[in-house]
Amino acid sequence: MSTHQTVVCVDGGKSELRLLVTDGVRREYGVGPGLTYHPHEDGVARILDSVKYAAAGLVQPPAPAAVVAGLTTVPGDPAQLRLLARGLEELFGGPALVVEDGLLAHAGALAGAGTVICAGTGTTVLGIGTSGRRVKVDGWGPVLGDRGSAYAVGLAGMRAATAALDGTGPATPLAELLTRELGGTDLPSLQAFYRDAEPVARIAGFARAVLESADRDDVARAICDEAAEHLAAAAAKAVARLPDAGSRVSWSGRLLEPGEVLHARLAAALAGRGLALLPPVAGPLEGGTVLLRQEEPYRSLLRTEN
Repeated sequence: MSTHQTVVCVDGGKSELRLLVTDGVRREYGVGPGLTYHPHEDGVARILDSVKYAAAGLVQPPAPAAVVAGLTTVPGDPAQLRLLARGLEELFGGPALVVEDGLLAHAGALAGAGTVICAGTGTTVLGIGTSGRRVKVDGWGPVLGDRGSAYAVGLAGMRAATAALDGTGPATPLAELLTRELGGTDLPSLQAFYRDAEPVARIAGFARAVLESADRDDVARAICDEAAEHLAAAAAKAVARLPDAGSRVSWSGRLLEPGEVLHARLAAALAGRGLALLPPVAGPLEGGTVLLRQEEPYRSLLRTEN
């Protein structure tokens, strides 16, 4: 791919979908609805609808050299994956590569061998070795895993708040923040919460209240410490299971931005395991251009993805 060919990169997470159109000089961004699983559907149509929404206000290139989409809800069924790729090709007029969002984030953060902690609404820790072998830790979703994620932090904060309101747990300012988030603690407010069409994203959103309370509240601080320990343990396990990935560890996701309490806690937890937390080279959207170069350690992985 030459420097000034236009590419479209899509990073589809649970809370939002982000889209980048770039030719290496010009950059345009769009945002669409997040991607979550719904009963009795494969999600292809909703993924395409979210991409269309994100692209609606952008200047469309006549025929991009490629479209790269990294999605948290990437179809596991090969037939549905091909259907999605064809839909993206028809939408943009260029060949499409569809991968898991963790691979896109890894390529952006390290552009080579190492381990990346992807902590957003969910959690995936992905290690990739120089040989192209990979190991994934967590990525189980909000019910079975996602330890250390925004969802996990938000849910722990909400449960701590209700325990404080009931008097069965320690007092915490999270109680007032949750009451504000729900609009009250009466039955109509609770029913409105449970009827929310996207409960995972809403619960994950409460992580912000936990992070912002951690410097003055022991309850919130303990939740952040636990999340950091979960993330550090997952990263250390990925490093141990894949020696040719080396000891490089970086991150992806706004939950771990420098200055956030969780970033500092994670760096300390990793240091205690003999690992340093390296700043990412770039974000997931930029990872699309790395994958398009078809270089190792990603080349062999891409053959198994599509």
